[in-house]
Amino acid sequence: MVRLMDINDLLAEASCLLTDARQETYGSFWDNHRRIGVMWAELLHLEEPITPELVAVMMAMVKISRIANDSTHTDNYIDAIAYIAGAGELATNLE
Repeated sequence: MVRLMDINDLLAEASCLLTDARQETYGSFWDNHRRIGVMWAELLHLEEPITPELVAVMMAMVKISRIANDSTHTDNYIDAIAYIAGAGELATNLE
């Protein structure tokens, strides 16, 4: 069943994915994506880790690929929005 959502609903849902409650489970968005970047770089035998913001963009691309397969699954849109917003925050607030 398709959930009917407008742009404000999608943005609000995506925003919830970047909140403190989520960070209690997975750690901060920055820390989690930094860890993923280090692990992916090791797996791919790269000399440098993949940056946290690039990891977030790549995760959004996974969701976009899923949308290409099933454009009615609302969660993929919400997740992609959250990943891109997180990537934007990481890219503009480098620690």
